[in-house]
Amino acid sequence: LDEIFGEQNFVATCIWHKVYSPKNTAKYFSEDHDYLLVYAKKKAAWKPNFLERTDEMNARYSNPDNDPRKEWKASDLSARNYYSEGTYPIVCPSGRVIPGPPTGMYWRVKEAKFKELDKDKRIWWGEDGNNIPAIKRFRSEVKDRVPQTIWHYDEVGHTQEAKQNLIEIMNFSSSDDVFITPKPVALVERVLELATQPHSIVLDSFAGSGTTGQAVLSTNARDGGDRRFILVESEDYADTLTAERIRRVANG
Repeated sequence: LDEIFGEQNFVATCIWHKVYSPKNTAKYFSEDHDYLLVYAKKKAAWKPNFLERTDEMNARYSNPDNDPRKEWKASDLSARNYYSEGTYPIVCPSGRVIPGPPTGMYWRVKEAKFKELDKDKRIWWGEDGNNIPAIKRFRSEVKDRVPQTIWHYDEVGHTQEAKQNLIEIMNFSSSDDVFITPKPVALVERVLELATQPHSIVLDSFAGSGTTGQAVLSTNARDGGDRRFILVESEDYADTLTAERIRRVANG
């Protein structure tokens, strides 16, 4: 890949947690992860797409004070990073005086900014107006999430799930009959979510069982895109497995 794209266009190594239980037959360690190497054609000109926030992330937001800006989450006002204007007393609505931030900490905004946030009702004092203040972060103002380099199987699938999916489509009698190691559709969908646009062309030079083709079709169905794919496979199962899987998926 360094030779093809240039080592200056290497972006990151992602780690995929690919199994959901340890392999008891392992001699030394159960190898539970694999790698995805990320390269760009021109690193300086490329950025990955943001990921949609999960239901679990959104569930952390609520609206106990019926703020018209809707759901929000309390964020700590104090931080460890030194801030020259981050030490000042605060008077709670209850009348309680907080002499300053916790020891070794600093308020993350200066006093004038804090008063501005409070006037805009972006400070949460607790139900009784006596808590240490927190900044309200509204869900509507939060960006979709930045992709991380560790990919867990509960989001992108695991190897057993990949085999089961292939069995359901191709009518293998058991996972023992699956003679190649397929990737989960969700894993490739994550790649497409990060690296493609609705009109992209996706190339898989080692198509294997055709997971990439299925992932493109499912991604298009989800977001209305018209991505196209090119699958290359020269083994003797290219038509009986790779292409046949795509035919069956395309036909529902």
